[in-house]
Amino acid sequence: MTDSWTAILQELGTGGDGHLAPVSDEARHVAEGGVAAPLPGTGVIRVTGEDAPAFLQAQLTNAIEDMDPGQSRLAGWCTAKGRVLALFRVIRTDEGFILLTAAERVPAVLKRLRMFVLRARVTLEDIGAETAVIGLAGAPASAPLSELAGTPPGAVDAVTRAGDLTAVRLPDPEPRWLLLVPADEAGAVWDAITRALPAVGPSIWRLLDIRAGLPEIVDATAERFVPQMLNLEPLRGLAYDKGCYPGQEVVARMHYLGQLKRRLYRLGGAGRPPEPGATVTDADGGTLGEIVSASASGEAVFEGLAVLRIDAAANATPHIGGGPVALLELPYAAPGTPPADAG
Repeated sequence: MTDSWTAILQELGTGGDGHLAPVSDEARHVAEGGVAAPLPGTGVIRVTGEDAPAFLQAQLTNAIEDMDPGQSRLAGWCTAKGRVLALFRVIRTDEGFILLTAAERVPAVLKRLRMFVLRARVTLEDIGAETAVIGLAGAPASAPLSELAGTPPGAVDAVTRAGDLTAVRLPDPEPRWLLLVPADEAGAVWDAITRALPAVGPSIWRLLDIRAGLPEIVDATAERFVPQMLNLEPLRGLAYDKGCYPGQEVVARMHYLGQLKRRLYRLGGAGRPPEPGATVTDADGGTLGEIVSASASGEAVFEGLAVLRIDAAANATPHIGGGPVALLELPYAAPGTPPADAG
């Protein structure tokens, strides 16, 4: 790993707030055009072996066996009770699969996933230390990405590879990509990207995920939600015809019987970003739900994603830490959304 990339990671480690510059400057860069963000909080798991497709097909909420190299999909991994242990961006490669998830979840996920391997010819490896993940956002980001890795994937969820570099288009109305780079090449790649784009910290990248309505599961929120509560249906992270997986009966029952009572909302308010798992209440202190993720969107303001009761969210003003927050639009139609003329 070269000095420039190491320096960036050290700066993030000592800064503690996930920013490389004042948040107002980073937010301005996002508004003005393209940005690049180092993403050391993204864990990388490699899954290889003859039985890898069938193994993941039997574990995850989305169909895996029919994926081709050049595709990625969002998927959840659940307990037997249908509660989400982790969310993965699954990337099909010529050698097998890459699973991207929150880095803090990787040790627990690997330990538990390996329990299901049994006699299957599958190898699961944490390759986070040898893989750098960089986020690129905005139309101007396509130029440096093209110089490094060829034509960037244009379709949502598409993947392109150029040598050791892998680019993934994320589901977002605005163009955004993840770039996977061997760690020993990361410094040179980062230098090339940031000659063309301003650098922002991973907290701003989380803000872009929030605006895209993309949830994240971390240690504090593991086993708290079923997939539909995280809006995995509109995000195409669920396949109801793929066969069994842990929690499949619970997930299918909620789908076919229409029992969804909570779902993911986007919200914004004043103050510091609340931590994942923080309680969202009504004005009287009654519980409405909890925070999934949050990030500063400017000085003393934040945006976040929260799983809230659908009935209460339609009629109550959410509060966090005693202060009111506003519900903001998501870029897709969420399950349980009332009709426009509903009272």
